[in-house]
Amino acid sequence: MEIAILVVISIALFIYTLWPSFKVAEPLIVELDLRQRRRRLLEQEKKHNLKAIKDIDFELATGKISEADHEELKMLYSLKAAEAIEAEKRLADESSDA
Repeated sequence: MEIAILVVISIALFIYTLWPSFKVAEPLIVELDLRQRRRRLLEQEKKHNLKAIKDIDFELATGKISEADHEELKMLYSLKAAEAIEAEKRLADESSDA
């Protein structure tokens, strides 16, 4: 009797575990149009560069990098962030014109 119950429970667990394998897969990501994807990439790039600026400011404050390295890195990440912001503005202008 106990073996029969264990077999039934094992079969139920086996079916429950494999059930998702038999379902039709649905896409996890909704396809975005090109402008929306570009906008998201630019937003991520901008956030990444602004975070990098905060990180190097912290590293300067803790003495991990020199003043010269800080200025060079800050200039680099500031220019990259500015480029991303400018590209976002152009993309917004293009979408408002269309």
